[in-house]
Amino acid sequence: MGEVNVTYFGHSMFFVEDPRMNLIIDPYGNNIGYPLPELAAKLVLVSHDHLGHNNAAMVKDVRHVLNTVEPFPFLIGSVRIMGLSSYHDDRQGKEQGDNIIFKWKMSGLTFVHMGDYGEAGLSMEQAEYIAEADVLMLPIGEVHTITCRKAQEIIEAINPAIVIPMHYKTKCCKRDINDAKEFLTFFDKPIFNTSTVTISPGKLPENTEVWMLEPIH
Repeated sequence: MGEVNVTYFGHSMFFVEDPRMNLIIDPYGNNIGYPLPELAAKLVLVSHDHLGHNNAAMVKDVRHVLNTVEPFPFLIGSVRIMGLSSYHDDRQGKEQGDNIIFKWKMSGLTFVHMGDYGEAGLSMEQAEYIAEADVLMLPIGEVHTITCRKAQEIIEAINPAIVIPMHYKTKCCKRDINDAKEFLTFFDKPIFNTSTVTISPGKLPENTEVWMLEPIH
């Protein structure tokens, strides 16, 4: 057991690391508006093949890029990664295509990144799959993903210790998606004006908290 550092770069991109492993999920391209950081990581996860999420080429020293649900489970170093198929929209992918919900374990913590999940509601398989999440990374920008109300319903159904919102409008984001204001009306929780947080299994909140991270520039 140990500590995991999570850094939010904006849109749906995170850098997650513990003393033995690091990964980047959903690296954005230069079409989103956020500056492109210079980063190295052992593993890159890509939830779907859209330009705002699939820029694995910008990450240096990568050993593995996972962008399909096969083969899973995948073990790299001390980290066990799972992927579950889902849809980017509520019409079985007919409008926006497929999406992968990634789940991985690091230093005794279970992380779930929903990608651009857009279905009308969780299936039983999806609910069971994400039920063990300690940290849930959830899209809240509504356009082409779930509504804020659906996001709230998922949180209440799963009760993760920590929710980190993602995929929402900021002053840097060029995408036509909504900001976080409506989502935050559902929660009276602390807002963290920081880009990086340290999470450890022994210090998780007893009740669900929404941690609003500031995209790093």
